[in-house]
Amino acid sequence: MYPNLLGQKAIHKLTEEDMAKIIGVSRTAYQSKARSGRFTPQECRAYCQYFGKKFEYLFAADGDEFAS
Repeated sequence: MYPNLLGQKAIHKLTEEDMAKIIGVSRTAYQSKARSGRFTPQECRAYCQYFGKKFEYLFAADGDEFAS
């Protein structure tokens, strides 16, 4: 998963249900996407807009330049 996305989830005290609503999917679908790390471009945009963060930051993987 993406540590910065999880960090934003924690900072904003969002549940998995909340995260699912942001991208317009069910909680079960969100859980599957979160495990696989496979979000559509539209879903990525929705998270970037919601959290006010750039894609490069929010979706940096462990070991990426923007991960910390």
